[in-house]
Amino acid sequence: MSEILIRGMEIPKDRPLIIKISPDGTVYMSQGIYGIGHGVATAVPIPPHGRLIDADELIREHRADNYDYAIYATYLVQNAPSVIPASE
Repeated sequence: MSEILIRGMEIPKDRPLIIKISPDGTVYMSQGIYGIGHGVATAVPIPPHGRLIDADELIREHRADNYDYAIYATYLVQNAPSVIPASE
């Protein structure tokens, strides 16, 4: 089974939300039992991955510990592939 990320949508705060995902990834939602609203978000598959971390925070925390190691580690982290791009 694969995982998905729904871009452009937040978890509802006050009542349940009914969602429908079409094969092209368009997400339709409704707050009630009467119909489904317009496409408001996009579902995208998440590729198989290992542990997800906040790489930017890791770099900030360890930048001053050991300069030579920090330069090398920063290079590795900044050039590693992203499973999920950073939020804006």
